Amino acid sequence: MTESRGFSYAVVLAAAFALWIPVALFGAGGYSVLLALAAIPAAFFVSWRGGISRLAIAVLLLVAWSAISSLWSDETGQIMSGDLAQGDFGINAAGLRILLTAIAGILTIAACLRIRSQARIAAGFIVLVILTHGILMLLMGLLPNTALSAYAPFSDPVKEAPQNILRSANAFFLGVPLLIGAAWCFPAPWRYPAAAAGFLLSAATFLLLRSDVALLGMVFVALASAVVMIFRKNGFRILIGFVALAVVSSPIVLGATAPMVVNSDLPLQASSKSRIFAWSLAARKVEERPLVGHGIEASKEWRETFAEEPDLLELMRESTDLTGIPWEKYRILPGHPHNMGLQLWAETGLVGVLLGCAALFLLALALPSPATLGTPLALATAGLIGASFSLFSLSYSVWNEAFWANMVLSAAAIIVLGKARPRRESAE
Repeated sequence: MTESRGFSYAVVLAAAFALWIPVALFGAGGYSVLLALAAIPAAFFVSWRGGISRLAIAVLLLVAWSAISSLWSDETGQIMSGDLAQGDFGINAAGLRILLTAIAGILTIAACLRIRSQARIAAGFIVLVILTHGILMLLMGLLPNTALSAYAPFSDPVKEAPQNILRSANAFFLGVPLLIGAAWCFPAPWRYPAAAAGFLLSAATFLLLRSDVALLGMVFVALASAVVMIFRKNGFRILIGFVALAVVSSPIVLGATAPMVVNSDLPLQASSKSRIFAWSLAARKVEERPLVGHGIEASKEWRETFAEEPDLLELMRESTDLTGIPWEKYRILPGHPHNMGLQLWAETGLVGVLLGCAALFLLALALPSPATLGTPLALATAGLIGASFSLFSLSYSVWNEAFWANMVLSAAAIIVLGKARPRRESAE
């Protein structure tokens, strides 16, 4: 099964995107399965003659080291659990999950890069899916009670449903750059209001849904877009270099500035201040094992409470107007640091950080210049870098395979959009 035999991988990817919306609405946790469904046929479309790229090798080395770190992680347990026949089968080992996700992502991107036909139809369908998802999210923001009622039959409307809606918003957030890039494909002068409308309506959606991370991320999307419009030759390298710098400096920057930020007059919510304190604790954990880290998902076992940190407890009590909250009983770090760079340092050490930076360096070399890609793809690619950096810095665990699967699918969609555009449009 190859492109030359008349069947395009673009059709396969479009078929996978038919499940994008239901997966998102149920909390976005199924994106890893969706990526797997896209990756299995991708193995028949990739070229095996040229070997594996240096970027793919760097990614695999990083996830392999992360999996090896489970040997000294306090969180290490069963690799698998449940019964496939009973429907409760699961892979517990984070290292194995992230390794499988990386392999699936590499296969999917490699297959997309070889698409030669049927890309225009596939790209149109994918854009329509993401646009429909955005409209649904906007309606949820405008009609929150109706949205919660719709979730009620299968999700607790008080605890689970709001979380599912926010995860769905994050999934749509990674699709927003594709919509902006597709809008720029309109002929002038319509491309300008179309792209602006896509950006502003998306930001309004996140504001209505109270998705603070996605709303802040729209600022990153705008800044990243400005960078590639100004630096037409090295814009992507500047953005990826900034991401690498943020990862390398995270223990120092986040650890040292946490108390200063909380003591400032910034109008931060209690949840934001709690997250800053979690960064402070994770930064101290980095100092304990700087070379190899504490092992993958070790932060799940860091159960220090505010009662064990009197200074942080006092800061939390003084800096919030919430009363009657037993902060002394709360864990400082609830599950993971909510900053992937810091978590990479704390759990895989300097070795993991160097491997991560090597992957970023090779990605920067692999990406064409913004001028070569053309404005629509440059905006979409830069927007995805900005959006993922926001979630990378403030939201998910670095071992959240659903996040990485979602990002890979979004990147694959951007590649299909590029394949759909005639060569003469590439310079626009």
